[in-house]
Amino acid sequence: MMLNSIPGNYFSPRFYVKSDSATGLLSTRQGDRLVAVPDFLLRSIHTALASEAGQAGTLALYTFGFGWGGSFYDHIRGEIESYQGKTIMATNAVEFLATMRQLWTVHGMGNLTLDFGYRHHGLIVVTTENSVLTTGSEIGLQSGRLPWHQLQAGFIAAWFSRWAGKDIRACATDWSSQTEVDSPLDSPQESYTRFILGVTSKIQPIEPWVKQGLRTAEILEKLTAT
Repeated sequence: MMLNSIPGNYFSPRFYVKSDSATGLLSTRQGDRLVAVPDFLLRSIHTALASEAGQAGTLALYTFGFGWGGSFYDHIRGEIESYQGKTIMATNAVEFLATMRQLWTVHGMGNLTLDFGYRHHGLIVVTTENSVLTTGSEIGLQSGRLPWHQLQAGFIAAWFSRWAGKDIRACATDWSSQTEVDSPLDSPQESYTRFILGVTSKIQPIEPWVKQGLRTAEILEKLTAT
């Protein structure tokens, strides 16, 4: 039996996250520092943007999320390729997407579900559950507006843009109601957000439909009707 063998799941929390009891710091198995972002900070960013930029704050969040997601992909890609000894492009899609779900969880971005049922129409449906990236999105509910999920949308879009080598855009089309998220502890509800991804020309019409009250199933029906 081999000792100190490397587990098949590179992003297993048991092996990926290292802690230093003396300093209280966390790092990855590669030695890179991990930072725990408090809910207060994420909410403050959303609040400040809403106060200073109004609805234009959604564009700022998407742009920031896209830049963050792209940098995250580039960094994680290096880790994965070093570990597996082959490039991302040489990794089969099933293996890569399984790895993607694992890293999403270990980095606190929730459980990730990918639906490729509409791939022939150039669309992917992505659902995240209990993601830290939704923190602060409730600011958009003020004045009867929609929640701001642009930070997470930009992050996801950048990840798939890097992977596919195309300009991919994402738009939130379903989400937990605030009542569900704030339910009592004795009856917890899953917090989820659902996104539709595709090239920009396919995703551009979605946001107006969402504002009109359409959600994922209805939007997919419209997008695939032609």
